[in-house]
Amino acid sequence: MVASEREKVLEVKGLCTKFHTERGDLKAIDGVSFCVYKGEILGLVGESGCGKSVTSQSVLRLYDEKRTASYEGIVSLEGEDLLKLSEKQMQNIRGEKISMVFQDALSALNPVFTVGSQIMEALLIHQKISKKEAMDKAIEMLRLVGIPEPEKRFAQYPHQLSGGMRQRVMIAIALACHPKLLIADEPTTALDVTIQAQVMELIVELNRKLDMGVILITHDLAVVAETCQRVIVMYLGQIVEEADVNSIFDHPCHPYTQGLIRSIPQIDGDKSERLFQISGSVPLLNQIPTGCRFAPRCPYATNRCREEMPELLPVSETQRVRCHRAGMGD
Repeated sequence: MVASEREKVLEVKGLCTKFHTERGDLKAIDGVSFCVYKGEILGLVGESGCGKSVTSQSVLRLYDEKRTASYEGIVSLEGEDLLKLSEKQMQNIRGEKISMVFQDALSALNPVFTVGSQIMEALLIHQKISKKEAMDKAIEMLRLVGIPEPEKRFAQYPHQLSGGMRQRVMIAIALACHPKLLIADEPTTALDVTIQAQVMELIVELNRKLDMGVILITHDLAVVAETCQRVIVMYLGQIVEEADVNSIFDHPCHPYTQGLIRSIPQIDGDKSERLFQISGSVPLLNQIPTGCRFAPRCPYATNRCREEMPELLPVSETQRVRCHRAGMGD
């Protein structure tokens, strides 16, 4: 099935997010446009500071719009522009139609409430059911995410659970109301490798079972290769490349994407060679360069790159790239 025939759960057009600071307004997200289809997992990758988490939190409008941030553009959920809704209307969207799994479950969960009561809270707020029904559903959600002895765990506090179980509880809370879209913001951070694999398998399984859209935010390209159908590469608040997962790994077009992929350790590589790293680091928002934002770190940068911002243009039916060199055969 081609992408145009699939049902869009979320469509973002020209999203800009500005933070109001003592140094003036800083644009953290600049003209981001993408969509998420029903039943797919979309990977959002890039280094820390590239705008992945800010993009997802802007979709949910989690920043204080009176003091901290402002948004521009369109964020359409099933045809409804979320940026035009009131805060009260957004509260009905969060948790019911769009849910988020944060990267640090211990910080996200309330330490003074049992995990069962925190799952029940989402159900009682968004669904007109009794406490007994909410309790039964909460226990069923714990069972769904693979937590053993769910009746016992229901009455426990976050500190009594392992890191992997806390992350599963976060997923249970996020999925309690069967949302149309799940945003997983680096859901395996601070977990050991075995638990990371279990959590990712769980997200993939639930994505198939519930047929929901998933935005997976990660810096782990191995996870992206295993779980995602499409990938968006972000750099300094902009999308620099978007493609299906096979194209990203087989034919990366943007120098930044190429650098990220070259940075992946190779099992059969030369052990004497140092691991590749992209030179430099992501600049601060008040130090955004003129022209292509990646130009100061790019080995192919020309004067045109340093002066003229490239547009995000298609190089094939499934791939878009923001680079002056795109399509030149390099």
